[in-house]
Amino acid sequence: MKKRLFRYLGALIVSLVSTHSGLMRFALADIPACGLSDVAAWQMSLDDPTEEATPAYVRGVSEAFIEACPDRPEVAEAHRIAGQSAAYDKDVAGAAAHFDAAGYVTDVETLFLHAAVRSALGETERASKLRDEAIDHWISRIERRGLAEIEVRDADGGELIGIHFKRTDPDTNISDLWIARPDGAGWPAALKVTSERQLNAFHRLRAGEDAAQLRFVRLYRCHTRRVLARTSEPVTQADIRAAAELGLRAYLANPDTAQRGAMQRCLLAEHMLPEISPATSVPIQ
Repeated sequence: MKKRLFRYLGALIVSLVSTHSGLMRFALADIPACGLSDVAAWQMSLDDPTEEATPAYVRGVSEAFIEACPDRPEVAEAHRIAGQSAAYDKDVAGAAAHFDAAGYVTDVETLFLHAAVRSALGETERASKLRDEAIDHWISRIERRGLAEIEVRDADGGELIGIHFKRTDPDTNISDLWIARPDGAGWPAALKVTSERQLNAFHRLRAGEDAAQLRFVRLYRCHTRRVLARTSEPVTQADIRAAAELGLRAYLANPDTAQRGAMQRCLLAEHMLPEISPATSVPIQ
């Protein structure tokens, strides 16, 4: 009787162990290799780095996340960030691979960097397409937010795009912006009217509290910027349109281009296509 009882108990134990092992394997199979805690750890390493956040560091932690969590939906964003870092370090091949893996992107800075990478690889047609995507996405955001009216004029060698702001960032107070977009290879250029709060504060320290605010007309190219005018008089849309017709049409005849084999990113892209938050924008006075 005891032997029979022990055999039953032994069989029951084996059955329970087998069932438990099978259930554990089934449960583990449903648990992804990476979870939100892994995503949070990667984001924390970017937001609160354990060392100087150089491009090499940012690329390293992003590539580590990609390798550890290849199936996470956040991997596309990790590729985008790693691609930017590789581009800053002038690793053209590495940046190209990451940008390709990132897929569809609307971020202006990333698109300009990717255009520089493709120019360095000699892919001028693709570089021009990426440049145009950056400009088009930016204009679409401005229109969608109701911040400006858009005007487009054809020109020899490209087109002129006028952005007449209705609302803008109070610190920069951009009233008008004209962009020269070449037809083929080449970087854009921009003519911009601003009335920066900080510069006017310095001006009033010297000239007195009642001094009229200054307005600046600047020409931006990818690697240089120049003040064309500084005035306390209003700059009308007709004034800036005439300046754009003169200066930017001349630019389109000989636009800046990146050289094959050299990583030359557009340093002033954020000035040509400034990010304006609807939460902080105010009506232009």
